[in-house]
Amino acid sequence: MYLGIDVGKFELSCCLISDGIFYEQEFENTRSGYKALKTWLDGHKANENLHCCCEATGNYYEPLAEYLSGHYKMSVENPRKIKGFGIAVLQRSKTDKQDAKLIAQYCKAMNPEPWQQPTPAQKQLQELTRYITRVKKQRAAELTKQQTAPDYLKPHIASTIAHLDTLLKRLKQDLQTFYKANPDYDKNRKRLRTISGIGETSASVLLAALTGRFETPAQFTAYLGLDPRMYQSGTSVNGRPRISKVGKSDLRAALYMPALVAYRINAFPDFVRRLKEKKKPFKVIIVAIMRKLAVIAFHILKSQTEYDKSRYKTAS
Repeated sequence: MYLGIDVGKFELSCCLISDGIFYEQEFENTRSGYKALKTWLDGHKANENLHCCCEATGNYYEPLAEYLSGHYKMSVENPRKIKGFGIAVLQRSKTDKQDAKLIAQYCKAMNPEPWQQPTPAQKQLQELTRYITRVKKQRAAELTKQQTAPDYLKPHIASTIAHLDTLLKRLKQDLQTFYKANPDYDKNRKRLRTISGIGETSASVLLAALTGRFETPAQFTAYLGLDPRMYQSGTSVNGRPRISKVGKSDLRAALYMPALVAYRINAFPDFVRRLKEKKKPFKVIIVAIMRKLAVIAFHILKSQTEYDKSRYKTAS
């Protein structure tokens, strides 16, 4: 049995595949709605072997995934995977019900990996880092607006920026409080800080993203969307390789400035020199450094060691 769920802010569109028959139903995206969903599944004689699947859309799916993972096999997939599957099976229309049916079919055909529920500490760190990133974006937008705003708006914008500065200060204090309460995370944060170019914010973002679900650095870079995507067919089509971007854009953004810093301080001279010899553009070099930083971060946390600058011939 397979259950596909299209998660909305207020409603859940569900499609159950049982013995080749599709059963559809809608429920509220609330705790009582989850219980009603389970009652409906019990009526169809679903057991712990039921495989449920939904898309990772915002944060709306998290309470549902936590609830269902306590009763059934639960998977949470990248929406682009579901979209690609829909193209493959020639999905012609798009409604919540059709999406739920598509997700159920995807679950049956692809048998995705089980979702791993983050620990309370991991979830708290993820929420803090996400909100800090969000507030920083808001502040940057206000600073940009301030440059072109008329004089009668500038005092209001200045007040907003001052408020965001105060909020960021409080959030950073909350982050330090978190590390004091979770010494293991604090040790790993300090390990990540030893990497050339990695600062306080990027260390926290990487630490929030790196969980036990990744067994290889390739899995982690793919999660970030920093894995290469080839476009080649026969002898006539040979497109320029690009990163897949099938991943979290905010996590990639957190590695951009560290990569720039690493480039400016010549942290990886031999690596950058080889790329320049191949006539790689500046942006390609920066993306390559981003991927290198992610791989180094993975190995450091995996081996519980500090960054060895001599290994990468860091310029003094």
